[in-house]
Amino acid sequence: MLTAHQDVVPVADASTWTHPPFDAYFDGTWLWGRGASDDKNSMTSLLSAIESLLAQGWSPKRTVLLAFGFDEECSGVKGAGSIAAHLKSVWGEDSLAIILDEGGMGLQQIDDVLYALPAVTEKGHVDIWLELHVQGGHSSIPFPHTGIGIISEAVVALESHPYEPVLIKDSPIYNHYICQARYSPKAEPEVTRLLEEGDLETLAKELASQDRPTNFRLQTSQAVDYISGGQKINAMPEVVKAGINYRVAPHNSIGEIMHNVVKHLSPIVARYGLDIRAFEADDEYKSYKGQQHSLLPGTAKPAYDVDYNGTLTLTSSQKTLAAPVSPSSGGDAVWDVFAGTIRHAFASPGSTVVPVGELMTGNTDTRHYLGLTPNVYRWSPARQGGALNGHTIDERVNMTVHMELVRFYYDFVRNFDAADVARRGSRSAEVEL
Repeated sequence: MLTAHQDVVPVADASTWTHPPFDAYFDGTWLWGRGASDDKNSMTSLLSAIESLLAQGWSPKRTVLLAFGFDEECSGVKGAGSIAAHLKSVWGEDSLAIILDEGGMGLQQIDDVLYALPAVTEKGHVDIWLELHVQGGHSSIPFPHTGIGIISEAVVALESHPYEPVLIKDSPIYNHYICQARYSPKAEPEVTRLLEEGDLETLAKELASQDRPTNFRLQTSQAVDYISGGQKINAMPEVVKAGINYRVAPHNSIGEIMHNVVKHLSPIVARYGLDIRAFEADDEYKSYKGQQHSLLPGTAKPAYDVDYNGTLTLTSSQKTLAAPVSPSSGGDAVWDVFAGTIRHAFASPGSTVVPVGELMTGNTDTRHYLGLTPNVYRWSPARQGGALNGHTIDERVNMTVHMELVRFYYDFVRNFDAADVARRGSRSAEVEL
């Protein structure tokens, strides 16, 4: 099954774009527009590849599925979630040979070696919501801090405690750099040296210092993306809300994230004499909290002689565990066909193509498809610099790079159609879509 998504993120201000974001403007090299790199390029490449095959009279020997969700940018519950439920009802669990979705780290050229970096897993995800209810009043006689001030302190407290980068031996990221040390040992001499010495703690810090994308492949991310509060400029707000997005690294857990939020906010709760309702009825939080000492404020005396009459409520949403790691080593039949297809599609004279699994920092529609096969890969085979500005102004894709996607998907479908890598236990012979 090959997947992509039809939806795109909104455009905040079309006037800031070089070309109108929904005109699909082609300048002879670049195709400009919202979705050009996320993810209309993958979807149209898949359709072009299938159309080319059918136009040549090709007839598949096995079922080929194309699955196009319509709400991936808001977690894919209705799109991919419904598709997954239907496929499980028709074929059952573990019934597909492979699933290929968008994502990964594309293609990276180092000297004469081209690294193909599909994601074989993706980080977990949880959104944490802070909702503060406090006493309001006229702003001419304000409290020492309004509800917005208190929530601002909470934001500062959380952002002052970032998570640490960790490199786990034999993880996809580790194996990527092992391959790089083998095929391109002089590309990053310090990385090669630390790998040879087995000093993963220092190596994690070295890699994390390179750039933000590398850092957050090793570290749980924490981003305060939403805040609201206040009704009028001369009235103290009675309700203030903030939302924090976490992408959870494999060495952390969602329960740990929730526990840490409570730990870092407890001093603020005590300072203002607030009540706290932390993840009530959340079994994951309760299970992790049961392993820790109590962190709630108890009877600490408030710092201000003010009755805020306040309650801070903490909740979570969109909880997704880190995805299982799909096979990415020689000897696995599905990986061998996948990697062989990559080598063939991107081979060039004097160059070596090295496919190696990686981790994806974001989440894709594959979160809904995990029960259909253990072989789940996320990869948009675009060269570095060939697909730019996803989710922001002037999104675009290089048309030469786009055509390479079409070529790859064409080979992928033909190779897996011919490969003897069918899953056992499928009911696909008994039913039809």
